[in-house]
Amino acid sequence: MRSTPWAVRSGPLGVTLGYVAIFCLSVLSVHFAPLGSEVATWWPAAGVGVALVVLSPVRHWPLLLGGIVVVTGIANAVAGRSPEVAALFGVGNASECLVVALVLGVHRRPFRLRAPEDLPRVLLAIVAGAVSVGTVIGTTVTLLRGGPFLDTWGSVAAAHSAATLLMLPLVLMAGDPQARASDAPRAIQFVQAGATIAAFAVIHHGAQPLPLAFLPLPLLVWGAQVLSPRALALEVLTAGVVVTAFAAADGGPFGSDPDLTARSRDVLVQLDLVVIALVSVPLSLYVSQRRAGLRTALAVGETYRRSLIESVIATMLLRPAHHGLVVVDLNEPAGDLLGVGRDDLLGRDWAERLGSHGDAVVEAARQMMAGERSGWEEELALAGEPARCVRLALSWVPDTASGDLVVAQLVDLTEQREAQRELETERDFNAALLAATTGTSIIATDPQGRITYVNHGTRELLGFGPEDLQGRRLAELYDPAELRERSEELTADIPKRGDRTLVGADGRRLLLNVNVTPIRAADGTLMGHLQVGEDVTERALVEETLRGALDRERRAVEELERLDRSKSDFLATVSHELRTPLTSIMGFNEMLAAEAVGPVNDQQRRMLNRGSRAGQRLLGLIENILTLSRVESLADSSHHVTLDLADVVTHALESTEPLEHPGLEVSVNLPESGPQVVGDAVQLERALVNVVSNALKFSPRGGRVQISLETDPPGASPGLAVVTVSDTGIGIPAMEQDRLFERFFRASSAVVSSIPGTGLGLAIVRTIVEGHGGTVAVTSQPGEGTTVRISLPRAVA
Repeated sequence: MRSTPWAVRSGPLGVTLGYVAIFCLSVLSVHFAPLGSEVATWWPAAGVGVALVVLSPVRHWPLLLGGIVVVTGIANAVAGRSPEVAALFGVGNASECLVVALVLGVHRRPFRLRAPEDLPRVLLAIVAGAVSVGTVIGTTVTLLRGGPFLDTWGSVAAAHSAATLLMLPLVLMAGDPQARASDAPRAIQFVQAGATIAAFAVIHHGAQPLPLAFLPLPLLVWGAQVLSPRALALEVLTAGVVVTAFAAADGGPFGSDPDLTARSRDVLVQLDLVVIALVSVPLSLYVSQRRAGLRTALAVGETYRRSLIESVIATMLLRPAHHGLVVVDLNEPAGDLLGVGRDDLLGRDWAERLGSHGDAVVEAARQMMAGERSGWEEELALAGEPARCVRLALSWVPDTASGDLVVAQLVDLTEQREAQRELETERDFNAALLAATTGTSIIATDPQGRITYVNHGTRELLGFGPEDLQGRRLAELYDPAELRERSEELTADIPKRGDRTLVGADGRRLLLNVNVTPIRAADGTLMGHLQVGEDVTERALVEETLRGALDRERRAVEELERLDRSKSDFLATVSHELRTPLTSIMGFNEMLAAEAVGPVNDQQRRMLNRGSRAGQRLLGLIENILTLSRVESLADSSHHVTLDLADVVTHALESTEPLEHPGLEVSVNLPESGPQVVGDAVQLERALVNVVSNALKFSPRGGRVQISLETDPPGASPGLAVVTVSDTGIGIPAMEQDRLFERFFRASSAVVSSIPGTGLGLAIVRTIVEGHGGTVAVTSQPGEGTTVRISLPRAVA
């Protein structure tokens, strides 16, 4: 941050005090000038004037320099110099201030004396200013007073140089925090300052031998060690004032030696002041710089150590040893990555844990320490559970508090390498997959629709090679007439799919089922389009043929349905016409058996009974045919009502009583109040009559038929009413049981036994039961009997 100039902060009061100091010091310097000399031995006003200019902004320089000319001229006039000489002396002092400020460059930016490297510029500015003022004053003395130019020039330059050298460092340290810093206790600083000033006062007061003039110099060296640079500059200035004051009063090693001329004494005093400044100020700056560097280094070291511990990157500090790399410190991520506790690594040789990589890492550290390389980086595979792939970077940090160190940073690449391997595997798989898709066309384009990739399938289908299609527009492959209708599909923002006509290299027209999909980057930027097409030319022909065949089949089915309806109508009509005369015949037969027209003997009665049974069987056949002709209406639920299933079973048994023959045992197990079902009583009774009549018909003399009705029997689903009819008849062969519900199918056992039947009974039973939401199950063993189970859903209360 740029500091505010002193003149700006102090204002007119500070400038006024500066002018007062210049006036007083100038008068005193002229007053104590050697007898017969046109110039003073020491000119501290020069230092004050330089301070005013250096610490002020450039825009104030004209006014300040003019004031210095006026104040210095008045002081010289008051001290007895002629007005013209006094005025020119003022100009000389102002020129010195300007030259020093310009050489320091304070007109561009503030100058701070902080390091020994800054001192040569300060000395150059002081010398340049002294040359300037010496030239002006020497010329003035020579022209106006007739004095020697070189003597005057040398005296003025030396006096101003010594004075400025003592005061300017203090001025250039103003406002610098580093110039105020000192690590020594305050008591020691006060003791040093007091001892140094006292030593200068004692040695330069009264008559002393000349060699004693160098005795206080070790105290200044001590001061450079314990005082801040600004305090030491103030001490040097004070010592210079003491030396000059006592020398002017003929005291000290320079003023009391009778063998020294006034000129020699002035030179020795000025040299002593220069030695005082040059011995102490550079050393103080070096000590201050080293002190600041040490504080910075400590702060950086602490920051580095804290950064190491808090870093999310696995980091280790290693110290090279003759046998490897000893672990000095490591952070938590490093321990987690290596899978080893921090205490297990500290002070141990890490190279041993690197296995085959240890020698390479140690050699890299040796090369960095020898200056053969600046760093080292390598990807390593670390053994462990689990194994890790890491990138290890080494850097050398020399001359730390712990000696030369090697910083090792480890970045876990395990997941990245695994992902890379998976991507490579997927890439190879995709490449192989694309190469293997010989029957599919895959074409990729850029956002402008220019082809960038074609697979082998495209070349086989269209006959184009990669060199024929690269850079061409995808639209050029489409049928022009079709493209004019669907050109927007190549640049649409959404995928398009459909059958499109493409033209091959030989002019062939192929019908492809294509899917054009936009390809986008992660940020949504359109990268191009991907068209996947499958040749459906033959499929289209097959579909067209299939559509024709299906249309013909549909017409055939309609014709069959018409014929079936005609058959059903025919059967219904014939059955009705057969049943009417048959009913009359059976009625007359019953009248004859009842002797309504005369007595009947036993032989005639037997013949009438046989006729009645034959008529009954013929009537049953006619009823079955009528039932099948009305099969569509059997599932009609418009006439379904809630029924007592026990009543339905009872009525069915009453209808089948005439079929029971002597020697057949029939057992019935019905509840008093049977389960309620929803259905058509006539249809259900018809289905039960067919099942029971089969059981009676196929059971031999001495056999047994069992009829039962149960609600939710064991092993059945809940909510069912189950009618079970079991017999001990001839049974059904196992290989024929799957066909029992086919129309007009009769088991071979029934045919062999010459048992009459049409093969329609069970087909009618299944149609009726399924029309009521139930199921029919048949189990049979040849020679042992058959069991039929009819399950119907019970009515909801």
